[in-house]
Amino acid sequence: MYSECWIFFILIILSNGNRTNKSTTLHIGALFDFDHLSKDNGRHELQAAQIAIEEINFRQKDLFNGLYTLTLLSNNSRCDPIYAVDAFFHAIFRRPQLHFLVGTSCSNETKAVIQVADYYNLILFSHSTSFISQANESYSTLVRLSVSDENYNDARVAFIKYNNWSHVAIIHQDSIEHSLMMAKLAKHLNESNINVILTQSASWLNLTSALQNLQEKKARIVFVNFDTSFRAIFFCEVYRTFIKELRERYVWILTGNDYDLWNFSRNNCTKQEILHAARGHIIIDSSYKRKSSLINPNMTAHQLQQKLHVNGHLDRQTLHAYDAIWVIALLIRTSLDLNISVDEFTYNSVHIRDDWLNLIEQIHFLGVSGPVSFRNRQRQAETIISQFQIDLYRPKIRTIAEYSHLSEFNINCSKCRSLIWPNTIPVDTERSEIRRVVLKIAEIIFISVACIFGLVLAIFFLTFNIIHRHERYIKLSSPKLNNVMVIGAMHIHIAIFLFGFDQWFLEHNILGHACILRIFLFSGGFSLTFCSMFLKTLRIYIIF
Repeated sequence: MYSECWIFFILIILSNGNRTNKSTTLHIGALFDFDHLSKDNGRHELQAAQIAIEEINFRQKDLFNGLYTLTLLSNNSRCDPIYAVDAFFHAIFRRPQLHFLVGTSCSNETKAVIQVADYYNLILFSHSTSFISQANESYSTLVRLSVSDENYNDARVAFIKYNNWSHVAIIHQDSIEHSLMMAKLAKHLNESNINVILTQSASWLNLTSALQNLQEKKARIVFVNFDTSFRAIFFCEVYRTFIKELRERYVWILTGNDYDLWNFSRNNCTKQEILHAARGHIIIDSSYKRKSSLINPNMTAHQLQQKLHVNGHLDRQTLHAYDAIWVIALLIRTSLDLNISVDEFTYNSVHIRDDWLNLIEQIHFLGVSGPVSFRNRQRQAETIISQFQIDLYRPKIRTIAEYSHLSEFNINCSKCRSLIWPNTIPVDTERSEIRRVVLKIAEIIFISVACIFGLVLAIFFLTFNIIHRHERYIKLSSPKLNNVMVIGAMHIHIAIFLFGFDQWFLEHNILGHACILRIFLFSGGFSLTFCSMFLKTLRIYIIF
C-alpha cells in the first residue's frame, strides 16, 4: 500500500519535472523565392536560415535558459506579391501561431507582405537588398538587415563635389525597382545643384545604344545600377563600344562591392577585357559599425559557404537571411532579461510588438555579414567609397574615402588610399575651351616686314607704270590692267597685315569693323588681281 503511494508520488514529481523542463516552441514564418527566373539564391537563403535555427536551438540553454525552441515555417513566395500574400495568409490560418516573420528577397512582395503583416502585429525582418520606397516612414514593423540604396545618396553627392564635378548621368537596369532607386538619386542630385544630363534605362538587348546615347550627350561621370549578374555584361559592352582613349575619360560609379560574384561566362568578352573596361570604377558600399557583444554566432561566412556547398562567394541576401534569425534569437533573449512574455504573444498583442520594436536598437552582435546593429529599424552603417584598381594584373578594391553624417567626407582614414586615374582627373562633360594661339614674335616681325616690303614694291611699280604709261613697250603690256593688278596686290598685302590684329590687340567694338575690312580687302584684292590677269589673257587672244 505504502509502496504504491510512493511510486505514484514519484511519478507525479517526474511528470512535473518534465513539464517544467519542456521548452516552448516559437514559430518563425519565412518567405523565400524558389521559382524566380533571375534570382536562384532562394534555396540558399532558406538553408542558411535553417542552419541558424539549428545553431540557436543547440545553444538554447545559453540563449533562452532552455525555455524556447525555434522552428522555421517556410513557404515559397515566387517573388510575386500575390503568391507572397497568399503564402502569408496560409501561415496565419493553417499554421501554428507565428511570433516573427522573415523575408523576402523582392521589394514588390516585401511591400505587399508588410502591409498585411502590420494588421497582425508581426515584425518582418527583411533580408532583401532591394529598394523599398519610404520603408522607414510607411512600414513601422519592417526591420531591414541591408542598407537602403537611398542611404548612399549623401555620400554620392559628397564624392561628386569633392572632385568638383557638376554634371552626371545615370544608366540603370530596365525595371521598376531600379527606376525608383535612380529617380530618388536624380532628385537628390538636382537638389544639390548637380545637373543630371541623362537618366537612361537599359537591358542587355539595347545596352549598346544606351552607351552610345551617353556619348552623344557628352556625359562622362555616370552612376551605374545593375544587378550583380548583369555587371560583367555591362563592362563587356563598354569595352566593345568605346575605344581605349575614350574609356579612360569615363568614371563609372557602382553600388556594392560584389566583384567576386560577377559572371564572366555570359558575354562575348574575355575576363581581361572586362577587367580592363572596369578599371578605375568607383564603388559605393557599407561598413557596418562594430559593437562589443557577449553573444555572437559561432558561424563565419566561409563556414556557412562550406555548409551550403557553394562555390565562390555567398550572395549578401543569403548572409542576411542567416543574420535575421540571429536578430530574432537575441531579441527573444533581451525580452527574457526584461521579463517580456514572448510565448504570450498573439496577433492582437500590440504592446508586445511595440516593446520588441523598442528593443531592436539594443541588439548588436557580429554576424556572418558583419557587425549588426540598428537605428530606427535600419541597420547602422557608414559608407565606404572604394576604387577598382589593378595592381600587377590583379584586381584590387582599395578604400579611398569614408562618409558618415558626423564626419562627412573623409579621405584621411587609416585604410584610405589615393585615387588613381589613367591620366588626369576626368572632366564631367565635354567642354569648349578658348585658347590664345599666337605666332612667335620673330614670325610676326618677318611677315609684317614682308607685307610692308611688298606694299612699298607695289606702290613703286604702280608709280612707275603711271609715269611711263605712254612708252611703247608699256602700252603693249596693257598698263591699265597692270595698274588694277597692282592695286589688287596692295589690297592683299594690307589685308594680310591686318590679320595680325585680333581681339588681343583691338578693342571689342573695333574688332568687328576690322574683321569686315580685312575680309573685304582680301577678297577684293584677289578679285582685282585674278580678273585683270584673265582680261589680259583675253585681250591677247582677241588681238592675235
